[in-house]
Amino acid sequence: MSTVLWANLLVDGVVQSDQEDRYALYNHGDKLDSLCKTLGLPSFLEICDTTDLRFNNDDDLELPPGVESTNEVMATEGAWIAVEDAMRMLEALLAHIRAKGTRFGLLNNQHTDVVTELSEVIAYLQANATTAQKFNFCVVM
Repeated sequence: MSTVLWANLLVDGVVQSDQEDRYALYNHGDKLDSLCKTLGLPSFLEICDTTDLRFNNDDDLELPPGVESTNEVMATEGAWIAVEDAMRMLEALLAHIRAKGTRFGLLNNQHTDVVTELSEVIAYLQANATTAQKFNFCVVM
């Protein structure tokens, strides 16, 4: 089992996820974050929420009384960005990566995987832009 990112939306206080495994985005999160900083964009890593990962990996961490899932905790305490800001950030990041032909990986270039995964997330955002208020990537293991 590997660690991946899922694209999440917050719609009327409820987390909705596309539940698509995005390995390349997780694997190259540091580089994507560095590119965002260079481009003056919000931090990529700061919108990667670890709520689910923390609760699933820490045996001492329990859900609060009355809470049934980590999504409920994430909805109120998670790392989020406004959908419009996420769209601008991801589109600018994707445009830069395409224009520069940015390489991802030392041995195998995962440029195509990163471009594909970013494109899929942007499409997910566009399809839900009228109903969703916020966006994040959920770190899932």
